[in-house]
Amino acid sequence: MEVKLLDVDYKKIESYLNGDSKLGHKIFGSIKKDDGYVFRLYAPKADRVLIKGDFSNWQEIPMFKNEKYGYFYKFIKAKEGDYYKYVIESQGSRFEKFDPYGKYFDMSPEFATKIIDTSYDFSDKKWMEKREKNFDKPVNIYEIHPGSWLRYNSMPNILDIVDKLISYVKDMGYTHIELMPITEHPYYPSWGYQVSGFFAMSSRYGSIKDLQKFVDICHQNDIGVIFDFVIVHFAKDYYALKYFDGTSLYESDYKDLQYSEWGSLNFDYSKGHVRSFMKSAINFWIENCHFDGIRIDAVSNMIYYDGNKNRGVNPNNIKFLKELNRDLSKDYPNFMKIAEDSSSYEFVTEKNSQDSLGFDYKWDLGWMNDTCKYFEVDSINRHIYQGKINFSMFYFYRENFLLPLSHDEVVHLKKPMINKMNGFYEDRFKQLKLLNTYQMTHPGKKLNFMGNEFATFDEWNENESLNWDILKFPIHSDFKNFVKDLNYLYKDNPSFYKNDFDEKGFLWKVVDDNINSVFAYERLADDKRFLVVLNMTNTYKKSYPIFYDENLIFVEKINSLSEKYGGDKYKRENIKINKGENLELELWEYEAVVFEIK
Repeated sequence: MEVKLLDVDYKKIESYLNGDSKLGHKIFGSIKKDDGYVFRLYAPKADRVLIKGDFSNWQEIPMFKNEKYGYFYKFIKAKEGDYYKYVIESQGSRFEKFDPYGKYFDMSPEFATKIIDTSYDFSDKKWMEKREKNFDKPVNIYEIHPGSWLRYNSMPNILDIVDKLISYVKDMGYTHIELMPITEHPYYPSWGYQVSGFFAMSSRYGSIKDLQKFVDICHQNDIGVIFDFVIVHFAKDYYALKYFDGTSLYESDYKDLQYSEWGSLNFDYSKGHVRSFMKSAINFWIENCHFDGIRIDAVSNMIYYDGNKNRGVNPNNIKFLKELNRDLSKDYPNFMKIAEDSSSYEFVTEKNSQDSLGFDYKWDLGWMNDTCKYFEVDSINRHIYQGKINFSMFYFYRENFLLPLSHDEVVHLKKPMINKMNGFYEDRFKQLKLLNTYQMTHPGKKLNFMGNEFATFDEWNENESLNWDILKFPIHSDFKNFVKDLNYLYKDNPSFYKNDFDEKGFLWKVVDDNINSVFAYERLADDKRFLVVLNMTNTYKKSYPIFYDENLIFVEKINSLSEKYGGDKYKRENIKINKGENLELELWEYEAVVFEIK
């Protein structure tokens, strides 16, 4: 049998070692063959590798080594459900490791790899045939942490929440769910951003079959699913990728480049097998789970050494990102590639340059920071900070931007969104409605983290469920209803999304009123026009003029101070103006209003 196993397609191995393969999961790990499995492990510097597991009553079995290509292999009459570990002997040391290509692991601190079947019969053909990158379609993402969206006494399996989550997301008018990292991670409070198993669903949330069913159900309900993925670094736990074969196999050989700012280990993308490893991981998830998009974490730390612009651009990482995105666009042309990038590096998306990194969207973290800082300022001094609001449109068309209010903004003493607002209790709700209106009517795709939509007062805690009981209080349920109507206003009107990345879709009407701190702009598409007016202060304006030189009718579509949302203002009657007349508006304190123009 071992002689038969030598009959391997070595071109695939060479492609893997050269960094050109995305099929590593079909070469390495436990591969079904006849009445057992072939185990292959890449560990070129190891002197000896042994395998032990349920199939051997945990007795060690020596593996054969292909000296030319540096991998070990063994055929064993193992079966699905068997657990196993590798024992590596290298440079006088002997240690146990998991399988880097394992699809399921014991929960930390255990690390045995389990042989599982990853096949699944999806029922989402209709969805898969129509999905798009959505440049001219609505994208309103609801970001969730699977372990704390809805939790009772124990960690929920992802299928425990799927029915309620889908019902909620559909009712609220979101278009996509983004899952914070669901790959295996030893330390739960890392939220999945320090990964050990890049091919394994975290056993905290279930198996890959549970995840596949979750995505399948979402698609059958016309909801897209985006997965948050880490490619910069990996967990430093002894049994995982760190010094895997006794040497720095996945990390850099240079000590000053090994560790990230989080204490984890940086991947070294100058090594071909590392590039193939990560390409294979991403392709594995797309193939097996039908994800609609990927959000790559900490892209700035890929672009620059340690994310520090002063240390210079990392050419190996740039090359890898371009290759990865090029291949993903070719293999999955309707799949969204999203960069979480805090840098000022130009040409992250393909909008303006074929020499770009090749992402479809980039998080506009500058917009997020400026907006939050603006609303933290007291009302009377906001006129000093006009640029925090109008600056985004000076640079907006350089990239395809996504506007995020993510989990990063509501943890580690950063305060929940409601507590970022300046002022007293009720004024904070009014201002958060202003902020939400600004986000949802500003050009760009949208993302909001769970709990933002009902103005929770709790900073996010991964160990606790969202405080759903707070919706018993009218001020929170009214706020949630306002967000819901905003979502549908956005989703149902192409003016707010069709020309997101085209200058013809946006027009300033009031941009430099640094006395009143009022902003007004139009969103336009298909001969439809909407006017958005934001009174950013607690000052009442009896008659605020906005210049128009047309015969027009303004129909109020949404008003943040409406009785419907707990306010005391009635819906405005239609306002008709003749050519040469200004639109004269009575603006109330902290009012956001959207008109359809006819």
